[in-house]
Amino acid sequence: MFYTPGQLRDTVGLSKEAFRHWKRVVPAFANGRGHAPSFSPGDVLASAVLRRLTDTMGVRIGYLSGIAPAIFQLCNSSGWEGLRGKRLLIDLQQESCVAVNNPQLPDADLIVVCALGPLIQSLQSDLVNGQADAALRTTPHSQRSAGLLKRGAR
Repeated sequence: MFYTPGQLRDTVGLSKEAFRHWKRVVPAFANGRGHAPSFSPGDVLASAVLRRLTDTMGVRIGYLSGIAPAIFQLCNSSGWEGLRGKRLLIDLQQESCVAVNNPQLPDADLIVVCALGPLIQSLQSDLVNGQADAALRTTPHSQRSAGLLKRGAR
């Protein structure tokens, strides 16, 4: 299954403006074809990892453009179930990234460890809720409960 840019933005929590900026600095985003589904589940996961690095760690997305291809490659290397128990070890200075089961931290100045299991669980929940939202939008208004119209903004 592939996702549209809008589905990726909504699931990962990117505004349209942020997505446009990311398209300029992250090579994997430049490959998107307009509104056509073009992002794999691995792309969604990699985007969520980048989002965590920018929001939680405060790293500018422009600084991540060198490491982003490695993150996308690892997140697309197998399905989410195969990645669920893994952690990404991201060396921002060396622009390297490896997926491991039990982190044996390498000798480096700065390593970021990102557990994929909780992130995958959150993405799956968001994608399921997003599909429920799409079903609600195609149901006649008179059949919808006012409290179920749409998920709140993040």
